Amino acid sequence: MIVTTGLEPALTTLRHATELAKQFGLQVVQRKDLSLSEIRKRQNDQEVLVVSAQGARLEVPGKKPFFFHPNTSAFRIKRLMRGDTDTMLAVCQIHPGDTVLDATLGLGADSIVFSYATGVEGKVVGIESERVLAIMVKDGLRHWSSDSEVLMEAMRRIEVRCNNHLEELKGLSDRSFDVVYFDPMFEMTVQSSSGIAGVREFANQQPLCEEAVSEALRVARKRVVLKEGKTGRMYERFGFIPFRSGGQQVVYSYKEIGGGE
Repeated sequence: MIVTTGLEPALTTLRHATELAKQFGLQVVQRKDLSLSEIRKRQNDQEVLVVSAQGARLEVPGKKPFFFHPNTSAFRIKRLMRGDTDTMLAVCQIHPGDTVLDATLGLGADSIVFSYATGVEGKVVGIESERVLAIMVKDGLRHWSSDSEVLMEAMRRIEVRCNNHLEELKGLSDRSFDVVYFDPMFEMTVQSSSGIAGVREFANQQPLCEEAVSEALRVARKRVVLKEGKTGRMYERFGFIPFRSGGQQVVYSYKEIGGGE
């Protein structure tokens, strides 16, 4: 991978590029007036991470550019601020001060909503197994700029850990999080969710396993929640209770700790 900048970068952009390159164990390649094609040829590498005033963007020939963005979280938080409800929060029964383990972070949109709902007294930890994705999302959560202070504060509070979620769960104490949440990559594409298109190229698409669910049930104090496409049937496989909500493109399901409904 090559880390470089846009043309004529500001000092803040250079600092950002240097910080991000350090996380990947790389050096920043001076852009000067070179095109990305010329940089690829000179460095003999096809993956180029371009850092600009707008953030970091990974360019790989033949793949859609990947960059962090808060996706659906921005308008979901706006709706919550107006007093509307959010199905995910309702299923998880989230309250201010709760602790949430998002075991499949992805772009982090759900974690941002969790962070808003749990507030400054709560805690949200996101687990992402793919190193490139984990670093990019961690960086984006820190650097994304928005007119909404509430959105940015929620983003900044999230802790990102790069690890396989099963290994992370095995290392956690019993009942150490209120909620453990799984959102594995949909088996069927949700056509209306164009925001996740770029992440599919880099994400771990391994299916959720029974051992991970078992560990999650040990770690959670309140609930383990699963999100999948509306045609998914993982909840049947794991014995979760589906939460029905009209018009949803996804199915949420849950297991209550202690076996209650």
